Amino acid sequence: MKADLVLLDPATVIDRATFAEPQVFSIGMKAVFVNGVNVWDGGKITGQLPGKILRR
Repeated sequence: MKADLVLLDPATVIDRATFAEPQVFSIGMKAVFVNGVNVWDGGKITGQLPGKILRR
């Protein structure tokens, strides 16, 4: 069994994206796991792409 998991502290997460710069990442996220694989670690993308696109 695989799962998605986001590790964060709600008190430290800040959204920095704006209409002018919508691709700016939030800060305060510790780690994100997709299908049990770490895809975000310490503010950086790991390069792993374990997810799958769901089409209608």
